[in-house]
Amino acid sequence: MQEIILLEDIDGLGRRGSVVRAKNGYAMNFILPKGKGVRATTDNLTRLQGLRVQFEADEKVRIERAKTLSEQFEGKSITITMKASEEGSLYGSVSVPMIVEALAADNMVVDAKAVKLIEPIKHVGVYDVPIQLHETVRVEFKVWVVEEKAASADVAAPADGGASTDEGAEAPAVETESA
Repeated sequence: MQEIILLEDIDGLGRRGSVVRAKNGYAMNFILPKGKGVRATTDNLTRLQGLRVQFEADEKVRIERAKTLSEQFEGKSITITMKASEEGSLYGSVSVPMIVEALAADNMVVDAKAVKLIEPIKHVGVYDVPIQLHETVRVEFKVWVVEEKAASADVAAPADGGASTDEGAEAPAVETESA
């Protein structure tokens, strides 16, 4: 185990500016090479005292930004249209990247890590999706998953009662889901 001073927040390990104990492999292969932390030497601990004031000021700014962003989510919802069976089961699923993309289309930019969807949405319905904007700021917004109506369902039957000659009017069965 190594003592590490974190320069960034690491989920499950600690917050920026804290001294933590990390397994050797994790420290050597992830934390140190990526610049997410430094060894807790006497010199680094001395420098940490000076950085704490800066870290606290940065943290206040992050909290204020998160609170401002959370106000944008009040009363907002997004709608995602997917192909579904008659029972309401989706052909595919609504995942975090799809939610982030739909939010971005509505001018609400959120990091995908902030969207705390436990499992992909697989049925038509209304879902409360939590977003963790900061450790102290969490919001929920509604995601409406609705069934995509086939293009041919909106076309009325011909007046003469015969079959329609436009065979290409039906939407293709291929799902156009972006990754």
